[in-house]
Amino acid sequence: MSTNGVSTPVVEQGVVEKTDKYLWSKWLINLVLPALIFLIPATETFTPEIKVFFAVTAWAVLSWVLSTLPETLVALMLPVFYLIFKIAETNVVYSPWTTTIPWVVVGGMIFGAVLIGTGLAKRIAYWTILKMGATYTGTLVGLTLAGIILAPFIPTAMGKMAILTPIAIGICQALDLPAKSRAASGVMITAFFAVTNPAFSYLTGGSHIIMASGLVAKVAGETISWSQYAYYNWLIFTLWSFISLAIVLLMLKPEKEIQAKELINQRYKELGPVTVDEKKVAGLMGVILIALVTDKIHNVDAAWIFMTIAAICFLPKIDLMNNEKLGKVKLGMIFFITGTMAIGSAAVASGAGSWLAKTLFPYLTGSELYTILAVWFFGVMMNFVLTPLAAAASFTVPIAEMAISSGINPVPIVYALLQGLDQYLFPYEYALLMFIYGFGYISLKNMIKVLAIRIILSAVFLALIAYPYWKFVGLFN
Repeated sequence: MSTNGVSTPVVEQGVVEKTDKYLWSKWLINLVLPALIFLIPATETFTPEIKVFFAVTAWAVLSWVLSTLPETLVALMLPVFYLIFKIAETNVVYSPWTTTIPWVVVGGMIFGAVLIGTGLAKRIAYWTILKMGATYTGTLVGLTLAGIILAPFIPTAMGKMAILTPIAIGICQALDLPAKSRAASGVMITAFFAVTNPAFSYLTGGSHIIMASGLVAKVAGETISWSQYAYYNWLIFTLWSFISLAIVLLMLKPEKEIQAKELINQRYKELGPVTVDEKKVAGLMGVILIALVTDKIHNVDAAWIFMTIAAICFLPKIDLMNNEKLGKVKLGMIFFITGTMAIGSAAVASGAGSWLAKTLFPYLTGSELYTILAVWFFGVMMNFVLTPLAAAASFTVPIAEMAISSGINPVPIVYALLQGLDQYLFPYEYALLMFIYGFGYISLKNMIKVLAIRIILSAVFLALIAYPYWKFVGLFN
């Protein structure tokens, strides 16, 4: 069909009706389930405040799961609804803005944009692959090392994925790796692991880690510094990165020998000589790392370190960031994080966190090791119905309160929850997994095979490596 010579697509009426029906069914679920929670009779323990909290929170979580509204809009409205329904006071629902959490993300996102924009991030990735020999194994090791190097400087997972995904796709295309082959699947899955696994090594490795750490600190009354977090987690989760890599290498051996050295070397040369801007960024990376590692000496929070470095990027002679570039940084993530954190604040204020903690208590508590594995399993199960960030926002506070009530340090228990929420089996469970799967290079069969084994080994890792290590460094009595 055409109008004035311009072709326009023809859409079948049945398709439109089916789409509309599907959309309305999602909206029906989104509104009816919270309404049903409203109808549950209140009791002495399940108070009206708790009931309303769960109804409003269910609306938000369902909106994220069903994508009925933009996720940032939902996060912006969530504190507003908590106020309208008198679940908590203004100073409570907006208390996340008074913490350092949103500011470490703002500073990290600005510096991450500088790191990506100058091309240094891509240079680091190519350099690590070349240093590892650029064979199939060397390429995967190089991608993993690049993820480890970049993790503390870019707190957003999508920022790191934006660096490593094009490199992984370029490798598949240049080497003519058939889509959905073992080799192509291995390269792409490793790029995904290079983003998700190293994040747990650093407090600034991911926005969900920053958020959960802030929530557990509020419950426990003790803030974990950047260097403390690294002391508790860097060694074991760097090891976990290589355990996940080993799964890929064992399960997805290439159909033929692969040598990517010529390709990567060519791409590396195309970057040209190291620019002055890249040298500036490298210098700032060094300053950030030194400042983060020594935070127990100078007592300057990671948020103010990243914000200061971000501000320095705007200075004359430095000139790594300007107003135009800043406008391209997607800072909407900050509103999403603070909005989801309001769940934890309102849960405490309404008593819902304590109520849920008592409800979960009989099933998730026991010995220290049992509690770690039970909470990890709970996180794995929650991943099938909630996004990792929504689940972390919803359950960090009650899990922490549950651990405290049973006499267990809540910090490693929340770490176990986050590790459970990082276990996936199907692409729909995590936006980044869906993102990288959507390019068509990964076989679903190969993906599930690798991820299923990774889930099993994650439990073994927590029981035999993480728990003894956390006990050794003093997280358990």
